[in-house]
Order: sequence, then C-alpha cells, then structure tokens
Amino acid sequence: RRMKARAPPPPNQASAASRIHSEQKSPAETAVISDQNLVSMKENMINRSVDFTVILPSGVEQKSTVQGSKAVMDLLVDLCSQYRLNPSQHSLELKSSGTQQPLSYKPNTLIGALDVQTVLLKEKVPEEKTKRPLPRVPEKSVRLVVNYLKTQKAVVRVSPEVPLHNIIPAICEKCEVSQEHIVLLRDGITGEELELTKSLEELGIKELYAWDRKR
Repeated sequence: RRMKARAPPPPNQASAASRIHSEQKSPAETAVISDQNLVSMKENMINRSVDFTVILPSGVEQKSTVQGSKAVMDLLVDLCSQYRLNPSQHSLELKSSGTQQPLSYKPNTLIGALDVQTVLLKEKVPEEKTKRPLPRVPEKSVRLVVNYLKTQKAVVRVSPEVPLHNIIPAICEKCEVSQEHIVLLRDGITGEELELTKSLEELGIKELYAWDRKR
C-alpha cells in the first residue's frame, strides 16, 4: 500500500513563520538600532539652538541663544568677550530648567548635551595663596640678676624691651615675693625706686633689687 505524500504547508503558515523570524531580531541587531537612535538623539540635541538666561556678576539678566554644539569653555570666552570681562577671572555655573541645581560639566562639554536654563557668569574669588608662616624670631631675652632678702640672689630670663611692670610676675615667682608688696630698686644703697614704665634697656641695667615692703 503506497503512502500518500504530505501536502505542503499552507502559504499563510509559511509567511507567518517568516514574519515571526523577521520580527525576532538578534540582540546584536537590537543593540545597533538602539545605538543609532541614541546617536541621532545626541545629534539632534547638539544641533539645536539653546536658549538660556545669563546672569552677569552685577546681577543683570540677559537672554542669550547659542548652538548646542558650542563647548562650555567657548561659551565662557564668548560671554566674557561680549560683556568685556576677563575669562581667566570668571567661571560659569550652569543650572537646569527642572531642579535649578548646578550642573556638573567639563570645559569641553557641549551646551546641547546639558539641560541648561540659567547661566551664572561668576567672578572667581581669588584663592589666598598659602602663606608660609614667617620663621619665628626668638624673643630677645637677657639674664636679670635679682637681689632679694638682702643676701639672696636669683637669675630671671626676661625681655629687656618690655616695661618693668611686665616682668614683675616673673620676679615675684622666682623670689617668692607678693606682687602687692614688691618694690624694685636700682641698688641696695641709695634706695632709688625704678620707674615701672621703663624697660631694662632704657634704664641700662641688668641687675636690680627686689624689696618686700611687708618685711
């Protein structure tokens, strides 16, 4: 008994299969198409005109339009040239239309690639150069011989350029004398009191007598 040959599939089935195959693009093909769409979107953004408001350092607002293909650095130069400002002393702060938050950009970023609504032309605040501290000059000091309690001597290192009343605390601490009762004398013989507003240099002395009134 002979087997009947299978009938060919109906034409509509074949076309449906081929249609399904054509609709099922490979991931590579899909990626190429999405890349092409992205490129065309970028080109459209870059080739468009961008309108924005420029706020000058003085606070004056100006309307401006540029091509999206202009780099941010070129925009800075153009705006500074237009308003007679020095580009090296100014910077741009770009704000978006939605959030009004400053946009991050590089000097070569194209304006069209940013959602810019406001451009602030700001004067740079000169950064104070880190000044090296001047080498500290050691304070000039001399050895002052202080005679006290008639027979006692003490040596105090003090500045010869300050008034005597500035060095009284150091003398009192060394000689254990109260500041309220101390009197500074030139010597123990004449009893000449020293002027507390004058310095050791002005008085020309490196030795004095500390007398305790209480004793």
